[in-house]
Amino acid sequence: MTQQRIAIAARKGGVGKTTIACGLASVMANQGKQVLVIDLDPQSNAAYVLGTNPTAPGTANLLSGESPEPLKAAPGLYVLPGGSDLVGYSIQSLDPEDLADVVKPLPYDVVIFDCPPGVEYLERLGVVAANSTLVCTDAHPLAVMGAGRVLNELSLRKQKERRGPQRWAIALSRIDLRRSMDQALDKQLAEAYPDIPRLMIRQDASLAWASAERIPLMDYEASCRGAKDLEKVAEWILNG
Repeated sequence: MTQQRIAIAARKGGVGKTTIACGLASVMANQGKQVLVIDLDPQSNAAYVLGTNPTAPGTANLLSGESPEPLKAAPGLYVLPGGSDLVGYSIQSLDPEDLADVVKPLPYDVVIFDCPPGVEYLERLGVVAANSTLVCTDAHPLAVMGAGRVLNELSLRKQKERRGPQRWAIALSRIDLRRSMDQALDKQLAEAYPDIPRLMIRQDASLAWASAERIPLMDYEASCRGAKDLEKVAEWILNG
């Protein structure tokens, strides 16, 4: 099986990106995949959400040529923490393809890059290493604008035949179709990006509480609405 590498990106913070990254990782591990989450966020939220030590050696060490041990969060689910070392000069000066090079030989079926909001050189490392990307947004206008910038950069990389994902989708996060703004969001994105798939992750208390209680989603509530939505996202990744 070809290693699936997925970047989860959102230029604006607070749109549920880490919740989606960790939830998707839990879903795919539950499907029998060996999954590694690589946290590219200096805040190390993915490692925290998955119930592991967010201060352990992780992504910065990997990028510095070391071999940090991924932390086990659940059967088949591992994470490399982010952390403040990701903002150091040695990481900032890396070539955008360096993460892609070190990840390729790792023994995982799926690698998920949780990209940080607003730190473009770290986002770029994840995007360039990925073969598919989920661009997350909610209905907030600034989130839609941020997603648009990521989508434009993805399109430009592909046009220039640069290394990076050949396919991407928009992940509509925390959607409640009883809200007028959420109703309008899907239509707005369909008009602006008619050729890009849109994958909806509905508002779900279980998604939020799994993160807050630091329990992988499928261990928290495997039958919840959010898990069903993320199973459809996993299907797009694996069968697209």
